[in-house]
Amino acid sequence: MSETTQGNNAAGKRARLLRSAASMSVITLLSRVLGLLREQIRAHYLGTSLASDAFGLAFQIPNLLRRLVAEGAMSAGFIPVLSDVEEREGRAGAIRFANRYFNLVLVVLSGVTAVGMLGASTIVSLFVLIGGRAVPPEAVELTTSLTRWMFPYIAFVSFAAVAQGVLNTYRIFWVSAASSVVMNLAIIGGAVLLVGVVDQPVYGFAIGVLVAGVLQFAVQVPFVFKLGFKWKPDFQVGPGVRKALWLLVPTLFGAGVYQINVLVSQAIAWGLGSGAVSSLQYSSRLLELTLGVFAVAISTVVLPSLSREAAAGNLDEVRATTMYAVRLSCFVCFPMAAALFLLRAETASLLFERGAYKASSTSMTAYAMGFHLIGLVHIALGRIFVPVFYAFKDTKTPVLVAFVAMFVNIGLCYGLAGPLGHGGIALANTGSALVQTALLAFLLGRHTGPLSDDTTGRSLLLSGLATVAACGVVLAMTGPLLDGHAGTSLALPYLLVLTSAVATFLATCWLLRHPELTEVVDLIRRRRRS
Repeated sequence: MSETTQGNNAAGKRARLLRSAASMSVITLLSRVLGLLREQIRAHYLGTSLASDAFGLAFQIPNLLRRLVAEGAMSAGFIPVLSDVEEREGRAGAIRFANRYFNLVLVVLSGVTAVGMLGASTIVSLFVLIGGRAVPPEAVELTTSLTRWMFPYIAFVSFAAVAQGVLNTYRIFWVSAASSVVMNLAIIGGAVLLVGVVDQPVYGFAIGVLVAGVLQFAVQVPFVFKLGFKWKPDFQVGPGVRKALWLLVPTLFGAGVYQINVLVSQAIAWGLGSGAVSSLQYSSRLLELTLGVFAVAISTVVLPSLSREAAAGNLDEVRATTMYAVRLSCFVCFPMAAALFLLRAETASLLFERGAYKASSTSMTAYAMGFHLIGLVHIALGRIFVPVFYAFKDTKTPVLVAFVAMFVNIGLCYGLAGPLGHGGIALANTGSALVQTALLAFLLGRHTGPLSDDTTGRSLLLSGLATVAACGVVLAMTGPLLDGHAGTSLALPYLLVLTSAVATFLATCWLLRHPELTEVVDLIRRRRRS
C-alpha cells in the first residue's frame, strides 16, 4: 500500500472517529447538562443541608455499585467476548451468549439488591466508622432510609448495562447515551412533582432515582430486540460466559479500588460537618460536565476501533488512534480547565445560588472546585488510556495501577482533610488521579511501544499557547464585568466573558494553524458539500 493511500486511510479513520465522538458528545453533553440541572434542583430545594448530604451519600452507594458491576463489566468482559462470539458463531451464538450473561446478572444482582436493602443500616454505620468522626444521629437515620429506598436502582441499571453492551458492540452508541438523559429526566421529574407531596423533599429525589433505573433499561430494550436479541430462560454458564467472567474479575478489583477511593472520600467528608459532602458533589458534577463534553465520548467510541486494531496486530494504528484521542482531549480540556478555574466562584454562584443554596454554599463549592479542576486534563487522559489496555485484553495492569492510586488517595484524604477541610479531599482525589494516569501512560508502552509521534508535541504546545491567550482575556474582563454580581444576575456578563475567551482561543488556534482545529473545520466543510 502506498504512503498516499495509507495517509488517506488514516485521515478517513480520524474523520470517522471525530464524527462518532461529535455525535456522542452531543448526547453525552445533553445528559451532563441535565445532570447539572438535577443538581441545580437539588441545590434549590436542599442546598448544602443535612438532607442534601444524606441524599448524596445514599445515592452514592448504588451509583458506585453501578459503576463497579455494570460499566466496568461491560467494557472489560462482555463487549470483547460478544464480539468474538459474533465473529466465530454468528448472530445465533451471540444471542445465546447474551441471554446467558443477562440471566447471570439477573440472579446475582437480585441477590445483591436484597442484601443491600436489608443491610442498609450496617452500610451506613460503616461509613461513619471509616470517616472517623461523629455524625448526628438524625443524619445517620435519614441516610439509612434513603439507602434502602434507592438500592434497587443497582439491579435495573445493571440490566441496562447489558443492553448497552449489546448495542455498543454493534456500534449503536446513541441509545445507551440517551438512556442517561432519561435517567436525569426521571430524577428531575420525581423531585419537582413529589417535593410538595412527600413529608420530606429529599424523598422525591429518592423515588426519582428508582424510576430512573427502570427507565434506563426499558428505553434500550426495543433497540436490542431490533438486532434480533430475544430473552430466553437459559441459565447455563457456557464457555463464553466463563470467559467474560474471567476477563471481568480483574476489572472488578480495579473498579472496586476506585469505588473505595470515592467511599473513603465521602465518608471522611461526612464527618467534616454539614455541607462538605454536598459541596464536593456539586463540584464533581461540574467536573463531569466538562469531561462529558468530549473526553468521555472519545473513550467510548475509541474502544471498538482499538480492539479491532489490537486483534489484527496493527500497533502503528493503535498508537496513532491513541495519540489522536490524546490531542483531541487536550485541545478541549486545556481551555475548559483553565477558564473554569479562574471563574470557579462565579460558575458556582451562577449555576446554584438560589433557594436553599446561599452564598456560603457557593464559597464551599468553589473551594472544592479549585482543587478538582487541577486534575481535569489528566483524568480525561486516564479515561483514554484504560480502554487501550482493554483492547489488548489486559485488565490486570489497570487494576495494579488502581491499587497504587487507592493508597495514595486514602493517605492524602486522611492527611489533607485536617488542614484543608473538604478541599483537601478534592486535592487528594486529584493527586491520586495524576499518579494513576502517569503510571498508565508509562506501562502502556509494553503493549504499544513508545507513545510518541511528530504531531502530538506541537499540538499540545499550540493548545497551551491558545489557552494562555484565553486566560488573559478572562483575567482582564472578570473584574470590570463580574464583580458585584451573584446568582442569575451573573448570566449576561459571565456569558460575555466566556464567549470572548472561547473566541480568543479559537482565533489563536487559527492563527497558529492548530492541526486539530484545522481537521474540525475541514470536516465541517466536507459535510456541507456532501
